[in-house]
Amino acid sequence: MSRARKTKQRVISSGSKRAAERLYTTQMQNETNKPIFVVGSPRSGTSILTWCLGQHPNIVALEESDWIGDLATNLAVHYRSGTARGDRAMLSAMDIQRDEFFATFGKNINELILRHRIDLERKQWECSAPNAPPDNFVPTPSASNPEARWVDGTPEYSFYICGLRKLFPEALFIHIVRDVGSVVRSMLNFPRLGEGSLVANEQEAYNYWFRAVSTCLLAERAYGPRVVFRLRYSDLTNTPEASLRSLLDFLSEPFAVECLTPLQQRINSSNVPADFKLGEAETDPAIVEQATRLSTEVEETPQPAKASPAAAEEMEAAFEKRVQRMATVDSKYYRAQQIIATLQTEHAEQQASYHAELARLQTEHAEQQASYHAKLARLQTEHERHEQGIAELTDRLRKQLGDIRKLSRLLDDTENATARLRSSRRWKLANPGTAIKAKLFPGKVSLGYGHLEKIVAAYSQWRASHPEIAKVEDDRQTSKRT
Repeated sequence: MSRARKTKQRVISSGSKRAAERLYTTQMQNETNKPIFVVGSPRSGTSILTWCLGQHPNIVALEESDWIGDLATNLAVHYRSGTARGDRAMLSAMDIQRDEFFATFGKNINELILRHRIDLERKQWECSAPNAPPDNFVPTPSASNPEARWVDGTPEYSFYICGLRKLFPEALFIHIVRDVGSVVRSMLNFPRLGEGSLVANEQEAYNYWFRAVSTCLLAERAYGPRVVFRLRYSDLTNTPEASLRSLLDFLSEPFAVECLTPLQQRINSSNVPADFKLGEAETDPAIVEQATRLSTEVEETPQPAKASPAAAEEMEAAFEKRVQRMATVDSKYYRAQQIIATLQTEHAEQQASYHAELARLQTEHAEQQASYHAKLARLQTEHERHEQGIAELTDRLRKQLGDIRKLSRLLDDTENATARLRSSRRWKLANPGTAIKAKLFPGKVSLGYGHLEKIVAAYSQWRASHPEIAKVEDDRQTSKRT
């Protein structure tokens, strides 16, 4: 750790702390809005270079921010909205120009970051010394350690250079470029924490490198070497001191040997296996050839010596196209939100209607269930009563049938007795006249006792016409046995 960094973390008295705060307040009045952005393809050395610059006494290194580029685009969209109605729009009515609009936001972002750099250093110190008392940390700014600038190494800002320059007109950009083969191998072997792989496949890695480097090369041509500095990764690793001296000279900062410290160890490495080879069958050879040709050209061709107005116009046109796309997306998003709100309202109404209908149906169902249960209970009661009545009637019928059978047997016995009496000698001796007539006129003279004979004859006729009487007796005997 450098002497300046160690000095920031020493324990000082409360009086020194108040002095430090007064010094920071004084410095804020003299700080310049000259942030530094390290751009280029991911896995090209943006992180290590940012850390190197962060060791400089006048530069504080930020974590990758990811939001400032989108802010520039969104500000352009909002400026359009604020000037769309001419003098009836607020920004136009107040003659607020676009450059001033952007620069004001940029100035406040710069001041906000520098004002809170103490908090960043405190958290970094707490991570490096987790067991130390929090009150032990008090930064000690000084003339030799002002940290009046900041550096951001977000690779994605390669596509936002034009917008960043609108926010920070004095910003400087460092384009660090590495050969495409090394970058692709590193991309394919670098898992991001909690986000999966950086790219899905080899072709996507080649495409990413080509897009990022092409955009940065266009920025080199558009703004010239006073704004964009090209640094080859191979130069940084092979001749680190010379490379950093040239870079700090570009930044108008004195050389600080502390900037070499992060290069002494491998940091944020992909750990590419020694036997890892490129050449996926699905990769388009034309894309590989295009990226390889550009990589060779960058390694062999120096940076343009002056800015190109045509390239600057191309950068501006690309930025405006992005703004237009964002404005369209915002408009479509707003319409989509309105549609969603309408659908949500309709859905809520339908849900309320469905719930009301469901409640009504549930009430009707409950009433019907209650009615069905009551009717079922009534029918069960009636059924039981009918069953009881049937059982009682059956018993009475069985008793009546028994009585009928007894009467039938009695009449049968009477018929038999009458027949025996009719054929007996005693009856013939007592009624000789009737017996003679019966022999003379068979079938025409009754041999019985008059009225009794009529009863027996009627019974015989009735019995002949009701054969079921015998079957009833048989069934009765069967039911007794079962």
